[in-house]
Amino acid sequence: MAIITAKPVRKIGLALIVGTLLLASPLAAQKNFNQGERETMEKYKRAKIHFLKGVEYLSKGKLEKVQKEVDASLKIFPGYSDAHMLLAQLQYQQGQYENALQEIENAKSGFSAIKEFYFDSYQNYIDNLRIERDKKDTQIQDLTQALASAQNPTLRQQLQDQINELKTIMATLDNRLREWIPKTIDIPAEYHYIHGNILFKMKRYAEAIGFYEAAVQADPNHANAYNNLISILFSQGDMVNALKYVEQAEANGVTVNEKLKKAVLERK
Repeated sequence: MAIITAKPVRKIGLALIVGTLLLASPLAAQKNFNQGERETMEKYKRAKIHFLKGVEYLSKGKLEKVQKEVDASLKIFPGYSDAHMLLAQLQYQQGQYENALQEIENAKSGFSAIKEFYFDSYQNYIDNLRIERDKKDTQIQDLTQALASAQNPTLRQQLQDQINELKTIMATLDNRLREWIPKTIDIPAEYHYIHGNILFKMKRYAEAIGFYEAAVQADPNHANAYNNLISILFSQGDMVNALKYVEQAEANGVTVNEKLKKAVLERK
């Protein structure tokens, strides 16, 4: 039975997205946090720096450096869920499946404990986007007025170029503002996917199925989770559900392995 292992630099759901935003947001701008929460957020932000370095090292196969960055991250913030998730990936690659299982469970517990930080930080990010959009709108109005009175062709072209550039930025900001609330603050699909991979390696197939199902529910476009799920169901002779997930994957624009798909269709 072929199984697709986790790709080290795959998007890690809301955790990674919002975590990156936290690095860019000034601590003083955080809302509704008491001093203790602010200190926790500051630790989170520092731990994130080491986590991102670890992700980069994992993509290059530098496992010793991954361990070093994970250790540094967890020393700063022991409950940091993404660092535990990265450690689970590292131990998975090293064949330490029992340890990896413990770490992915730690990751999920940690995420549940701090998910409110993600939500509040996302709202703060949106507030900053609105402020930035207002600034750009004011700049466009000022440049438009200057363009109306400008006579020099070169100056007019320069002003028009600046206006066009600002409008492009405005369009990007408007797109981001359309998603003014996070799509989810639930456990990211990648956590479930990695959990499923670990259990698969431990030959705990029934449990692995459950986590692959959780992964595609959290992210309907998670191709690796779909393919692994279909592969296990096929190997167990469950053609009804294997076909169900083939159809569901393709309905969501996900490509199913051609050989696997053909085998399922021939056995349905």
